[in-house]
Formats: sequence, C-alpha cells, structure tokens
Amino acid sequence: MNKFQKLILIVVVIVAFILRIYLLNRVPAGLHADEASQGFNAFSLIKTGKDMYGKSFPILFRASGSYQPPIYTYLTIIPTIIFGNSIFTVKTVSALSGVGLVLLTYLLISRLLPNSKKEAVTLGLITAGIVAISPWAIHFSRLAVEANLGVLIFVAGVYWLASSLKKISLFPLACLVLGISTHAYYSERVITVLLLAFVVIIYRDVFLKAKKTAILGLGIFTLTLLPHLFLLATGALTKRLTQVSYLGTVSQGGLGYVGKVLEIGKQFINHYLIYVSPKNLFFDPGSSLGRTTPDLGVYYPWMLIPFLIGLGYLFKNRQNNFFKIIGVLLLIAPIPAALTGDLFYPLRTLDYLWVIALVISLGCWVVWRKINNKWVKLLVTLGVVGYSLIVFGISYFVIFKYELAIGSGEPYVKLMSVLDRYRGRDVRVDFSSRAWGVGIRMTYLKTVDPRFVQANLKSQLKTDYYSQDVNAQEIFKIDNITFEPLDWEKACGPNLILVGDELSFSLQQILEHKLQEEFTVPDYLGKPILFGYSTKTVCK
Repeated sequence: MNKFQKLILIVVVIVAFILRIYLLNRVPAGLHADEASQGFNAFSLIKTGKDMYGKSFPILFRASGSYQPPIYTYLTIIPTIIFGNSIFTVKTVSALSGVGLVLLTYLLISRLLPNSKKEAVTLGLITAGIVAISPWAIHFSRLAVEANLGVLIFVAGVYWLASSLKKISLFPLACLVLGISTHAYYSERVITVLLLAFVVIIYRDVFLKAKKTAILGLGIFTLTLLPHLFLLATGALTKRLTQVSYLGTVSQGGLGYVGKVLEIGKQFINHYLIYVSPKNLFFDPGSSLGRTTPDLGVYYPWMLIPFLIGLGYLFKNRQNNFFKIIGVLLLIAPIPAALTGDLFYPLRTLDYLWVIALVISLGCWVVWRKINNKWVKLLVTLGVVGYSLIVFGISYFVIFKYELAIGSGEPYVKLMSVLDRYRGRDVRVDFSSRAWGVGIRMTYLKTVDPRFVQANLKSQLKTDYYSQDVNAQEIFKIDNITFEPLDWEKACGPNLILVGDELSFSLQQILEHKLQEEFTVPDYLGKPILFGYSTKTVCK
C-alpha cells in the first residue's frame, strides 16, 4: 500500500466518520423508545449493577414489550460514563460501529482477494468507499440499533472464517467471533449457523485434515450458544420472532398440516423475493426508521448497473474460496428477514446489505479497470461520489429531519423543558400507542434515579423477567409527572395538568371537563403537536 492509497483510505474513513457523527444529537430528531431503553439500562448498570427492572446483568434486556440483545447495551456503558445521558451518547456505539465497518471491509477485501496486492488494495478502497456512502450504512449508523453493531461483529467473524481456509488455526477464533455476533442481533442467530454449516460442508477436506481444530472451533461456537438455549426454555428468546413473524398466524389457521407447511413455504418465498428485488434495493424510497431516508432506497439507483456487473464477475470466479463464501452469504443472508411479516424492513438484514455492497464494489472495480485515462477515472469518481452525497444530504438532513421528527419522539423531547414550569402541579402525560415509549424517553434524558425506576417497574411485572409474555404498557413516574393512559374519571382538580396529542382530547371532553389550554408543543414547522390542559372540574 503506497502513500497515495493510504491517503485515500484516511479520506474514506474521515468521510464515513463525518457522515455518521455530524449533528448526531439532532438528526434524526428526538429519541426512539428502544434507544432510550438501551441508554437507561446502561446508566442503571453503572449506578446499581442492575437494569431498569432490577435484574442483575441480564443476558437479554427486557424492554418495551419485548427483549433487546445485550452487547449494545453493555457497550453503551462506556460513552455513558464519558458523556452522561444524552441523545448523542446512546447512538455513539452504533456510529462508531458504522465507521469500524468501513475500515474492516477494507481490511477484509484487501487481504483476502486472490488477485495481485495492488488490485486487492484498489478493490478494498472501492468497497470501503461504497460502504462509507451507502444510504443504509449511514442511516442505521445514526440510530442506536443493535443490528449495526451486529453486522460489524459478524463481518469480523467472516474475515477470520475466510482466513481460516488458508490458516486453519484461525478457525476457533472465527467461531468465537461468529458466536458472539449472535448476542448482538437476532439475524446473526440464523445466519451464523447456516454459514458455518455451508463452509464446513463445502470445505470438508480442509477441516478433515485438521479434525481437532475443527472440533475445537465448533465446540467454542456451541458454547457461545448456551445462553440462547437457556432463554429458549423461558420463551424470551423467541419473543421478538413471535411479534414480527407470520409463522404463528399460519399455524393458528384452519389449514391442515400439509396446508400449513405449503402456506409457510409460499409466504417465505414471497418475502425472500421481496428482499432480493432490485426495486426495493435501489429505487423504493423508505418511509420509516426501520427502512431508510425519504426518496432513497437502501442504495443509490446508479449502483444497480455495477451490481449486475459484479454478479457476473462473482459467478465467473465462483471457484475462488473467498467468492464462494460471498455467494453463500448472498443466498442465506435474506433468510431471517424473509421469516418476518414485513414486506421490506432493511434493519433486519444489514448483513445482506453489506454483501450487496461487496458485489456493487466488484462491478465498480471491473468498470474502473476498463478506464485507462486517470483523469477520466478521477472525474467519474468525484462525480458519482459528489452526486451521491448531495442526494443523501438533501434526503437525510433536510427532508428526513422534518418528515420523521414526530415518529422519533422529537416533540416529547421538547416537552421536557416545558414541563419544568409545572413542577408544583400534578402532570399526567397520555401514554397511548401513539406515544409509545414516552415514559422511558424522559426517564433516560432526565437521568432519573435507577433505584426509583427499578422499584416502580419491578412492581408492575406480571411474569418472570424472562418470559414469552411481556407487558408493554408500564406506567412511568418522574417526580410530579405520570405517564399513563388518561383516565377521565380522575381528570379533575385545580392542580392537574393533562398532556397529549390532538387525538387525546375530543371537543366533548374539553367542554365536559372544562379544560383550559396551558401550552402547546410545536413540530419543526410550527404546527402544534402536543397540548397541555388544566381542568376546572372539581373532584367528587
């Protein structure tokens, strides 16, 4: 690697860092409930060694009606110690994971590509650049999502796994890292098992020559899965799958056994094809935090052509060990997402999107080699990168900032400072499906004493900590503020402030309870989103 190539790599990593850190505490605006749960659990562990339910160092975190994989929360302890509770803090691990993925991708490609060292370094730089500017990679790096950390650990496992085909002593390390990735996100629990199975079968001659090392590696991988087996018995391991999958719906239908199997197969094929559809990958705009930014697919439209070229190159060189692994990943990576009921939800398949990035990079590399004039190469590169960054900047830092501010809880973050004026009043904030997670958001950002929260939430547990049945609508309390569904029979007294959105208060309720508007909380465009009312009704 010469000095110029080192400079290019440094520039790529800096660009990736800026795209993932710039205005991280403001865009996307607000804080999602899952992010707040991770942040507060990290804060609670620091202060008490227990999570917000009073569980000592859990192997799966109960939160918001489901469970969250543990590694992200435990790593969030580090930035929490440094920065305290904030929106920036809880997203730090994800942002740094995104930057790390860019650098790790370069190392993987530049060291494992079978071509000459010069070609391998060039392709490594191209691939790192593609990952650095891809919409999905930036978008999910700016959210506190376990999947972004999961793909980083998984790719590290793939690196060691591919390396072990040349140096078998690395196989136990690969198995350990792949096993750890199953504790980072749900998808890896499926993909790692399938990947190891395919690799061991395809390269059985390699592993038969080193049986002890192979058995040791698989034994280590099995040991990392033991916590999952414990959770499987409690129902907590499969809780999230039952919430998002179509399997339970089909099994409860009136079809016979054969009919259910055929229906599940039909559903699986349909959903699998949705995730490999070029329309969804390159053209279909996102519409939620679980997808990508407005007016953009998970990749830029121009990437379709190099993707198709890359597929051709991958097929032509399919006998190469590294390309075989990439081919296997292309086939198995969409499987976890295909088992869920959503038509297209990229968050659940970041490993697959990373593999797509590799294929796109192969296509870009093929085109790059056919351009002989270095100035043409420079202009094409600057043009494509510049266009991509401008399009993403408009979509993400302008449109996305305004369109999804409400969905990410931005008005409730503003509400905190407003409620500071009513410290002497009894405040009740409507905790409905539209305001899901408002209690944990404020609890985290206000750094409420974890011991108080633990006592409150533990008293509301209806089942064991690890259970298939998880209540999602806990009542949160912060000093004079209570987050719960509005009870109009108790909505009385001169000391009461009621807070909710426009659907929380009907005209009849406003008149019947003599509600008087105290304040409003606007969105970015100035439209009132939240309303605070006092009541003149006397308690009976």
